[in-house]
Amino acid sequence: MSWEQRNADFCNAQTDAQMAYIEAEREVDRLQAENAKLRELVADMWHEGMCECGSRGKCASCEYDYPTRMRELGIEVGA
Repeated sequence: MSWEQRNADFCNAQTDAQMAYIEAEREVDRLQAENAKLRELVADMWHEGMCECGSRGKCASCEYDYPTRMRELGIEVGA
């Protein structure tokens, strides 16, 4: 393999790596935006009391432990 071919291959590899990095950054931005929307939605659900039974915390009818699930998403839940 000639020096020119090795140089061209190296340049192509660098370009491919840069493109992969840019795509990864875009995906991170997209996921962070989606995560922010999900956090906001969960917080709204908690504050608006969307659970049909009207209880806060562990719902007796649907058995979802909202505070634990919200903490897993990084949302601070009061006592």
